[in-house]
Amino acid sequence: MALRPSSISKLAVIGFGLAIVPLVLVIVSVTISIAHFAEQGQVSILRAVAMSDAANRMNNAVRSMERYGLQYTVLQDQALLVLYDQSFTEYKKSSTQFAAAGPSPVDRQRLERLATHLSRARRLLPLVSLEGNRSALESDFSRTSAEAQHLQSDVNEGISTEVAKLGTRALAIKRLTVVEVLLVLPLSIAFAILFIVLITRPIRRLDQAVSGLGDGDLETPIAVQGPRDIASLGDRLEWLRNRLNALEAAKLHFLRQLSHELKTPLTAIREGAELLQEDLGHELGVDEQQEIVHIVRDNSLRLQRLIEDLLRFSLAEGPVGAGMVQDISLTAVVEELLLSYKPSLRSKSLHLVTDLADVHVRGHEDRLRTICDNLLSNAVKFSPQNATIRIYLQVQDEQAVLDVQDEGPGVAPEERGKIFDILYRGEASDAGKIEGSGLGLAIAREYVLSYGGSLELLDKETPGACFQLRLPITNHTAPHARHVDPGGLRDHAVASTTSKYSDS
Repeated sequence: MALRPSSISKLAVIGFGLAIVPLVLVIVSVTISIAHFAEQGQVSILRAVAMSDAANRMNNAVRSMERYGLQYTVLQDQALLVLYDQSFTEYKKSSTQFAAAGPSPVDRQRLERLATHLSRARRLLPLVSLEGNRSALESDFSRTSAEAQHLQSDVNEGISTEVAKLGTRALAIKRLTVVEVLLVLPLSIAFAILFIVLITRPIRRLDQAVSGLGDGDLETPIAVQGPRDIASLGDRLEWLRNRLNALEAAKLHFLRQLSHELKTPLTAIREGAELLQEDLGHELGVDEQQEIVHIVRDNSLRLQRLIEDLLRFSLAEGPVGAGMVQDISLTAVVEELLLSYKPSLRSKSLHLVTDLADVHVRGHEDRLRTICDNLLSNAVKFSPQNATIRIYLQVQDEQAVLDVQDEGPGVAPEERGKIFDILYRGEASDAGKIEGSGLGLAIAREYVLSYGGSLELLDKETPGACFQLRLPITNHTAPHARHVDPGGLRDHAVASTTSKYSDS
């Protein structure tokens, strides 16, 4: 795994390199062989041409010397002797070139014998012209001509031999090239096929995984082997599969809870309607009929609230309308809500302690009202008689921080992770017979998250629950705080640093 390429592009480069390198090596090897062959051929051809030209000129010079020498012995003409010496000089020049071309040992011996016969013939010329005995001179010239002819034949045979060697060498290079190609080409093809499989297999697996997710297959685990970037995509798809599984389970749980929540008030309404229908004969008394009507009315209102909360929750999960976002005084929103809770506070003789700073945030007024309303309504709903509700609004780290604390039963530790789930109602709600849709905190948190804030339940040693809301502030927020007397409840006691309200 440590040698696994970090990306599919690197794997492609490695595969291309391993597939092309053997072919490049073959090309280099063939190129070197051909270059060496061409160099050898050039040297051999130049040597053969030089030896053939030198041997031909030597042969012509030998014939000229024989002709001029024999004529001189008869005519005694000094001009013929001069021509003889010129031919001898041409012969020596040609023999030097022939010796420089690198003849074989046999040709060197012939060259030495030629020089010996010609030198002796030159010495015999004056004697033969005086004495008239030409037999020794003719014998030397005859041997010289024979040696020259043999030398010419040897050169021609040497050229033929060199040409044959070059042909053999060319054929060997051709065979070597064919063998190398036949050996390397399958290796390159094998490397190419191997890396094509290594590259396309994880991509094909990704395609299958995406198709499976699209077809709704959420049970098959997604495991993609390959380069790190492709494997990372596989891990992300596996995370997506698990996430979709969790969302599917949450959806089924939500539908089961929703069906139960809707079934309860609908059942009460249906049964009440059936009782009223059966009472067409006036078998039920007025009090009983009124009780049934109250049950039907209360359950219809409960059903209406549940449907409204569901609609509000669906809107909370949708996008925030940018054109409707405004600078809102969070302090004013809290004050107005406290005014609306004036009857509830009095009916339960609740004490209210507030410390509200002048804080502005950006958002929708109705959404901010819904957020704060859910927190305040829970505090009022779960607070016992003569309890105290504390509300603090301040600025911390460029955020508006709203703390709402009550003295109710609080939230059990095992329920802390569930209170923001949709349609969840805690044990305190069930035990206290406090009706609720189970959507309030879920809606509030969705709204808060849409504004980039946070809503959480704080750990407190004092009784009750303490919810903390955090929202980004605007530049209109003033640093000072003010004490609020909601609803002008001036008949309540006022503390030195906070406002405390109670009903006698």
